[in-house]
Amino acid sequence: MELHKFGFKFFAADADKVDLLALIPVFHRWIQGNALGDILIDVGDYSHVPAGPGIILVAHEGNYGFDENGNRRGVQYYSKQPLQGDLPTRLATVARKTLQAAQLLSQDAELNGTVRVPGNELQFFANDRLVAPNTDEAYAALEPALTAFLDRLYAGVPYSVERERDPRERLGVTVRAQEPVALETLLERLAS
Repeated sequence: MELHKFGFKFFAADADKVDLLALIPVFHRWIQGNALGDILIDVGDYSHVPAGPGIILVAHEGNYGFDENGNRRGVQYYSKQPLQGDLPTRLATVARKTLQAAQLLSQDAELNGTVRVPGNELQFFANDRLVAPNTDEAYAALEPALTAFLDRLYAGVPYSVERERDPRERLGVTVRAQEPVALETLLERLAS
């Protein structure tokens, strides 16, 4: 599957304690300090949209954000440009960017530890309905690469995968590992 436009969302714990507007100056600081190594462009405030995109950090390569879709908050990144490597490698690249943002948010002194991402629950979603419509055939094409990626990410920790079945929604899955896994551990597993 030649999928390049997709993303991950790692769900936050106690996310109702996060003041979305407090993320705006943090993301502006990331732009000024080139905190993520991408070409960071601007910050978008969608906090007024119920169950919406929250606060977005727009970059050339993709968009970062603290998302509220599905009434569940979490740290999100989705790619907008072609990526190198086979699909499991591309999945690891996008997940790594998401985890780096989650780690930076969780360690930010101005946020006082309000952003906590236990690493045991994530959502994958395809942003290209031409390449990856939400069909059984598209999921069958995605599943081997997704399983290879998840086995690497959770390395021995049992996990479950729940597919989005509504054909009006994007092709996606929600993954739940049976125990929390530290962001540092997940990043180490994706670094090699």
